[in-house]
Amino acid sequence: MIKRIGFVARNPTLSVDEFHARWQGQHCELVAASPAGAEHLLRYEQHRRTDRDYERLECPYDGVSVQWYDSMAGFEAMRADPRHAEVLADSAALFGEVLEIFTEPEMEVIAGPTDRGEPITKLICGVRHKAGMERDAFHDYWWNVHGPLNRDTPAVRKYFIRYEQNHRLPEDYDRAACDLDGVTIEWFRSARDFFGMAVDPESRDVIRTDEGNFLDTDRLLWLLTGPEHVVLDRT
Repeated sequence: MIKRIGFVARNPTLSVDEFHARWQGQHCELVAASPAGAEHLLRYEQHRRTDRDYERLECPYDGVSVQWYDSMAGFEAMRADPRHAEVLADSAALFGEVLEIFTEPEMEVIAGPTDRGEPITKLICGVRHKAGMERDAFHDYWWNVHGPLNRDTPAVRKYFIRYEQNHRLPEDYDRAACDLDGVTIEWFRSARDFFGMAVDPESRDVIRTDEGNFLDTDRLLWLLTGPEHVVLDRT
């Protein structure tokens, strides 16, 4: 199984409210009704950026789309299927820039409870390796050092509900259109908990110091969302 994670920006002709209404309305209906999608798309989630996070003008994206497929071949077959043309046409009208990355299945650093309850705030962050670091060394460090540091440091762990890493597929590196190495998705009870972790010196200093060991910290791509909107689930 693979995942397609897309950071999506709205068509500039649409307002924020128009985009989200259409994305979670008409577009969902088209995807759910697509015969090609029924054959290949296993699960589809939408993550809508929070109203408060829109106050950060440096992030150009409106949300994140997460889709699961059996394989890259399955994704490509769906895209090439004429029965999926209506979805593609609506996507072209709905979205502006889309930064997509194909990853392996999520790797759980902190699994969290099955029933997370509400409310939920998610941090979805696209990450890039620091200059001069080899790709394999980056992925090894991210999983075997940075992940356990979050999990096993009480001052950090207390803020999380769940924390997962999504590592880019090796074959996806052939695409020059994306320079991300992966996506981390972190669940918090609230935005206050996320920002609390970011300013708490006992957690902030530990994480920021370690991030400098493997990340291009100047080019982190992140946004805050509410809980996922599940369009379909055939898993």
